Amino acid sequence: MESRREEAKTNALAIEREINSLRYDHLDKNASLFTTRYYYHEFWQHAKEVSEMFKTRKLLKEDRERLWSTYSSLCEEVKRKQEEERHESRRNREILESLITDAYFQADGARDKEDLDKAKSMQTENLRRMKESRLFREDREALWKYWKEVNQKIFWKRHELQESNFLQAREEANRALNVANYGDPYEALQEIKEVQRSLRGVYMSRDQRHEIYDTLSDAWNRATSRIVEIKEEKRRKRDEWLQRQEERKRKYEEWRERMESNIERWENNIEKAEEYISRLEEQIDRLEEEEANARTDEYAERVRGWIEEKQAKIEEVREQIREWEEKIYSVRGKLKDY
Repeated sequence: MESRREEAKTNALAIEREINSLRYDHLDKNASLFTTRYYYHEFWQHAKEVSEMFKTRKLLKEDRERLWSTYSSLCEEVKRKQEEERHESRRNREILESLITDAYFQADGARDKEDLDKAKSMQTENLRRMKESRLFREDREALWKYWKEVNQKIFWKRHELQESNFLQAREEANRALNVANYGDPYEALQEIKEVQRSLRGVYMSRDQRHEIYDTLSDAWNRATSRIVEIKEEKRRKRDEWLQRQEERKRKYEEWRERMESNIERWENNIEKAEEYISRLEEQIDRLEEEEANARTDEYAERVRGWIEEKQAKIEEVREQIREWEEKIYSVRGKLKDY
């Protein structure tokens, strides 16, 4: 009998040690001095083990009641703290989602690089807030996913702005090149200077800007070359007729090469545009799946908005493809006529 009582006392001491371990070993050491926080997953795993000890170990009635009361009070206290922190996490998530949404709309309405840089800066600040905010794992993961989606939006908006500016600048540069080739070369030089002035501060990638400047350089060289030719032509009156014939032939060959180059470029543009459409369609597929799995109607509506944006972009690109196809058809007809 005495042996059983000693065993029960030994069991009581073991359970008491585990309860003390449960109370102190799972505290969050990073919490402030005036805040008690736990690593809840580890705490409840350990709490389950302590509960099993009550079931499997013999105890004196008074020890069981005392220890169970201590254990239960501790679990209730931790459960209450966990719920408080979960509520705090949800509140922080709502605030951060709102801030990330602000960055989304800043990017969506961006008209220039400064607008996009502001959206990016907002996202950087949002990331800092996410790191510093108290968040449960599911809230942090949801915020991280949304943050990455908005970053992707900023990336594509930046690409769209650069591409739009590039296409407009390329059209102006090609027009100057056309004047340099076929129009008044003195007027071409003025147009080239105007295009160069208009490019200052325009948002484009380095490669896009180099391509425009290469075209302008070609136009400048062509215009200055033609000016030299005109001056020389005045000094070669004797050979005017023959020189005029050779000039026509040379221009025709240049024109033909340029038209063939244009066709090749437009065909490449069409291929790239179709690849771009394919990427957008893949993104739409993923967004439609995300919409179907959305946990809230609000988020599903937001995803639907993204889908509609990408569908509108697809239609815009397809319209550009039709324009290129018309140009190809037109140019090929001209080449055939010659």
